[in-house]
Amino acid sequence: MMTANRARRYDVAIIGSGIGGSVMAAILARNGVRVAIFEGAGHPRFAIGESTVPETTLGLCILAARYGVPELADVAGFSSVQRNITSSCGVKRNFSWAYHHDGEEFDSSECTQFPALSAPLGPDVHYFRQDIDSWAYQVALSYGADGFNHTQITGVDFADDGVTLSTANRGDFHADFVLDAGGMNSLLGQELDLRVDPPTYQTRTRTLFSHFVDVEPFDRVAAPASEHKMPQPFNQGTLHHLFKGGWVWVIPFDNHPHSTNKLCSIGITIDIDQYPIDEDLSPTEEFWKHVNRFPTFARQMRDAQSVRPIIRTNRVQFQSRQVVGDRWALLPHASDFIDPLTSSGLSITMMAINSMADRLISASHDGDYSAARFKYVERWIKKSFEYYDKLVGYAYVSFDSFELWNAWFRVWTLNTLYGSNGLMEVLFAHDNTGDPEVFNRLEMAPFRGLQGQDNEKSAQMFATACAVMEDYKQKEITTQVACDRIFQALSDSELVPPTWKLLDPAERSPAPSLTTFPMVKVLFWGRFRSPDHVRGQYMTTGLAAVLKRAGTYYRNELRLGGSHAYIATRDLFTVRNRDWRKARPAAFRRSR
Repeated sequence: MMTANRARRYDVAIIGSGIGGSVMAAILARNGVRVAIFEGAGHPRFAIGESTVPETTLGLCILAARYGVPELADVAGFSSVQRNITSSCGVKRNFSWAYHHDGEEFDSSECTQFPALSAPLGPDVHYFRQDIDSWAYQVALSYGADGFNHTQITGVDFADDGVTLSTANRGDFHADFVLDAGGMNSLLGQELDLRVDPPTYQTRTRTLFSHFVDVEPFDRVAAPASEHKMPQPFNQGTLHHLFKGGWVWVIPFDNHPHSTNKLCSIGITIDIDQYPIDEDLSPTEEFWKHVNRFPTFARQMRDAQSVRPIIRTNRVQFQSRQVVGDRWALLPHASDFIDPLTSSGLSITMMAINSMADRLISASHDGDYSAARFKYVERWIKKSFEYYDKLVGYAYVSFDSFELWNAWFRVWTLNTLYGSNGLMEVLFAHDNTGDPEVFNRLEMAPFRGLQGQDNEKSAQMFATACAVMEDYKQKEITTQVACDRIFQALSDSELVPPTWKLLDPAERSPAPSLTTFPMVKVLFWGRFRSPDHVRGQYMTTGLAAVLKRAGTYYRNELRLGGSHAYIATRDLFTVRNRDWRKARPAAFRRSR
């Protein structure tokens, strides 16, 4: 029987039990590491960071396979979330972007769309975070992590032999290593004076947000698909309303026939220099002031009611001078933050967990918790935030006009293809061989980091496009010149598959769906017809793995009954659906 003192000693102490901290705790505990999770509040609790992207989905699948935690694959895709975790989440089949002008109706020719992952790897998900975080925490406990809810840590003392954590209500705990997953209010960020104040990031934004009921699908208030030409309904994904100097996220949780959650997450994110806080307006008044600037968006929100107070932030960017040290580290959302525009937070977190978990498991065996062991993780976390700062910062510049946005968003879509395919390469190689050594490829060129930035051609294209946007920002070139030069950079990269119409500005949804057949076409091009810098690196495997995963996906859905089997069959081959029409209009609901 362990003594009381022994019971308070751990290999790793994790501060914060959100999805990042809990996923890490589950992995470590599953692999024999003694873990304690400290949470100042409890579950369930409100959180945002609700929209996954392909690199999040694939990252979770890799964590599940590499570290023997199959539950993490359950949270990767919408169908498995519905089947095994909760019916409170929404489906994400696309990223849609609708451009608005003050006081004018939405012009149906000013929108773009990019598909999210489809079955069998997807669809991606709109996480209802209070349920997802609570579930992840329970998974960690089920593998043997010790959880301490409602436990405030009051001090952290580092010594040569470990770390002592003092708490307000439970006494002291000792660990060999402490990992901060506490988000913006990082304890280690404060205790070790890690924050860069003010942050040096070029992105300078703030946000107003809440959860709402009775938000109409945009498809019901905008022009029909025959006019806007987008291949998928807006309501079937994350909708971004764009305007000069800002944007709005619309993340519905009720956009699938089997969803049981009536909430919708809405947030307005604006350039803090163009829109400084007006202290004469309450957060609620300011929120609705921006909504009412845009008539079509205002109609979408005409019956909407917030279910909790609207939160108004100051500048959302924060930055840390270090991410790792001797016997400590920060997970990405505790170290830095840019902006929610590209839903990058969870994908950076999963990338960091993959690299950090392997090192922590080894450290628990040999006792080496030095900063040197974790410097690789710090390097790629910082590189990822630097990349997203440029991507998002220049996106705000592109919001000056729809034409410039229509050019700039293609840079992100192309990098998404190569970032995602790097993860697919490794995942499919493991599917085919079962060899865990294949996961080491994620720390070798060109697969390190996210968004293909370890690929020389991708990085060169991105640097060229950023230089174009800087010239435009400095008013050295016109909008048309900037657009022409961005399209030229995309063409010069020779990274664009012929089935993707990225080089044609008239194609506002330039990438085909990521369903089975279009995915196979891209894989075929990559393996047999792509340039030398693509062939042999990307899309070398996959057809057999995709078909095998499709069979497993379909069998799982078939067991749930006819409606699930119908939707599963449809989603394997097409993204077109009328699911949004099944939601009754808000005016009808309110009249009942």
